[in-house]
Amino acid sequence: MDEFIDKIKDGASKTKDAAGRIAKQVAKHTSNAITSTKLTYAINEANNKIKDIYSQIGKTMYEDYLDGTTVNEQFADMFEKIDALMHDIEALQAKKAELKKATRCQQCDTLNPNDSDYCSKCGAKLEKQDDFSDDEPVEEVEIDEIVIE
Repeated sequence: MDEFIDKIKDGASKTKDAAGRIAKQVAKHTSNAITSTKLTYAINEANNKIKDIYSQIGKTMYEDYLDGTTVNEQFADMFEKIDALMHDIEALQAKKAELKKATRCQQCDTLNPNDSDYCSKCGAKLEKQDDFSDDEPVEEVEIDEIVIE
């Protein structure tokens, strides 16, 4: 009987040792996975900051263009495309407001009910637009004409 108990103790000891080795390996792999995830996050954050800086450079150059500062011809072509797209966006927003029977805030572009005097988001005074009756047909918007290259 003592021999049987010794075998059980020996088996339990080996199982405990094996479980300890497995736990150490799992901890090491978990630590590596967490470190890898943190590194990936840091890389993505750095890339996003670079994109933000690129965006700010472009915005600054575009604002210079709007102020009349002479810009490289290559950039001038891109800025003209931005102007056209911004014009298209304004037209689409107006159609969206018309469809929703709403007034678009000139400050923050939020759609507000036509009977509102002030914007529900920023509080700016709303410019009143003509009321659109239900029996007036809504002009179709040619979205296919807008091409973003």
